[in-house]
Amino acid sequence: MNRRDVLKGLGLTLGYTIATPSVMSLLQSCKTEVKLWTPIFLSIDQGIIVKNLIDIILPKTEATPGALDVNVPEFIDLYAYKVYNEKKQHKFKKGINAIIEALNIPEEGVSKLEHKDYDTLLVKYLKASKEQRAIYENESDKNNIDVIIYNALSGLRNMAVWAYKNSEQIGEHVLAYDPIPGTQIGCAPVEELTNGKAWSL
Repeated sequence: MNRRDVLKGLGLTLGYTIATPSVMSLLQSCKTEVKLWTPIFLSIDQGIIVKNLIDIILPKTEATPGALDVNVPEFIDLYAYKVYNEKKQHKFKKGINAIIEALNIPEEGVSKLEHKDYDTLLVKYLKASKEQRAIYENESDKNNIDVIIYNALSGLRNMAVWAYKNSEQIGEHVLAYDPIPGTQIGCAPVEELTNGKAWSL
């Protein structure tokens, strides 16, 4: 049995299950400096697009590191390479290519895209009205370009948020973290227990 089968067999659906040690070790292994990172599954251009989208979705703030600070794009690329089967890999790349097509890459290449180019795309699909999102989600034609882009961006966002929240740096320094949990206190306000922070897993 290969590593991909083992990870798949653990029932890993990012965003919907508890992180297992195998996925956590994969996540913690991503430590390449952002400027030096080279994708192993995605092409260079696809990697740039994913990195810039994720940076806008989870940017660095004065109080918290951003997704790039905890190597989320590197994890997504590695996860797709090591865990996704061929069908899922094809679907993932198809979605990224649809995003690239929608961005209207200038002749000089993806490096010439500006923040507003990415932001316009994210607003169109991820900040669409409830009615419009329902249309995307219930569209029977799965080859509809808008549906492909919506699903690709939604999936990328969900995976990025999951990886971000489960990274060691965020888990220990941003979320409420207790390496040795003590007494369970029920029915107490979150503000009182953790200053309003969610618990780290």
